[in-house]
Amino acid sequence: MFKYNFNSMSTMVQISISKELFANDLMPVYKLFASVEDTCSRFKENSELSQINQQLEKEVDVSDPLFSILKDALQFYEETNGVFNPGILSAIENSGYTRSIEFIKGRELGVPSPTAPVFTKLKPYQLDEEKQTVLLNTRIDLGGIAKGWVVDRAAEILFEYGFGFVNVGGDIRIFGSLPRPLNIGIEDPFDPSKMLSSIQVTEGAVATSTSMKRRWTVNGRSKHHLIDPTTGEPSASTIISSTVTAPTAVEADVLAKVILLLGEERGKALLSVKKNPAVMINETREIWRGGE
Repeated sequence: MFKYNFNSMSTMVQISISKELFANDLMPVYKLFASVEDTCSRFKENSELSQINQQLEKEVDVSDPLFSILKDALQFYEETNGVFNPGILSAIENSGYTRSIEFIKGRELGVPSPTAPVFTKLKPYQLDEEKQTVLLNTRIDLGGIAKGWVVDRAAEILFEYGFGFVNVGGDIRIFGSLPRPLNIGIEDPFDPSKMLSSIQVTEGAVATSTSMKRRWTVNGRSKHHLIDPTTGEPSASTIISSTVTAPTAVEADVLAKVILLLGEERGKALLSVKKNPAVMINETREIWRGGE
């Protein structure tokens, strides 16, 4: 397998593929990641997302990629009864996550000034497919789902050249037919140098959501980026890490996050219905496997 790495979206993009690729072959993938980051990053003042976040309750035209991501996000918001909720940007910022994670991870931050009221009960936005517009009811963050979306599109591009997989910060999408299953180690969320479990995939995607990797402190209290939409605060779920397989990276990313936010009892109940192979690790390092 040939391997190619580059940085994007504050993480490492890793491509493993059966055929040697050259710069011209990889250029569409590089451009795709750069374009989606420029469109969806909440940390770039001129990104399309930042622009629409400044126009609450106004109907705004949006580009094809952003409309596609917004459509997926709204679908999962409705399917999960709001557990997956893009409309949590103010809540994230109120917890101190106002800069890209490499600038705040593991650090003690000052008490953030509330940026805006948190309306987690509101439907985050309305879409008009005919006009390709969005009307925001509250400010939104698309970080996780945008990453899954771009991984899926990158896999479509690379499929033309052979088989392999794309790994972007633990969101993995397989393309083509692998000669053998991919065995993915699952880190101990409290000690990333150790592997606690593993999951095998032959097709589709796998994603992990954990409340341990993106952490900082405010007034000595530990905070993380996974917001409970019922409280507007970082989730107090006893699930610390959830790894889920699904047909697409978008679905795997969303489901992993939703399982963690739901907690052990409701998370297991959802997986028993969905049947997606999954591994959950709780705060006492207990491992639960489902869907296999």
